Amino acid sequence: MQGETEHRTRDFDPPDGGLGFALMQAANAWRAELATALSPMAVTPPQFFVLAALLHAHTHGRPAPTQKALSEQTGIDVNTASQVIRGLERRGIVRRRPHPGDSRAVQPLLTESGLELARRCTREARALNRRYFEQIDPQSLLATLQQLTAESRRRSGRHRAEAPR
Repeated sequence: MQGETEHRTRDFDPPDGGLGFALMQAANAWRAELATALSPMAVTPPQFFVLAALLHAHTHGRPAPTQKALSEQTGIDVNTASQVIRGLERRGIVRRRPHPGDSRAVQPLLTESGLELARRCTREARALNRRYFEQIDPQSLLATLQQLTAESRRRSGRHRAEAPR
């Protein structure tokens, strides 16, 4: 399998940059469209990723994640995640409480208005995904992206962080 994959990628040299560059361009284009879709709600993509992760935990009856776990889930570095959460807290969208099992950790929770905002943002993001990915097979793309992520984590020795669904 490794030789077959190596052969496929070695012989493929797309014009205008490589596969990684094309992946980055697609991700940046999607993120820009997400920013536009969320702007009427005054939510940025990083704020949305935090809201979506908190909504996912809430919807599935899971305990609120710690700020550190949110950082890992969303791919936002710990300091930025803390700033994002602090900004959401100032707006009354989240509140933080001490973690019951770790006095050093904090758990952000959605407030009632935060819960409604997270639901609205998630509806907008899902509508964007339907439009953005309508010309391709989303199941195939998802499988490919999950495979790429798993391989990257395997090579780096990191374990899979559960992503919000």
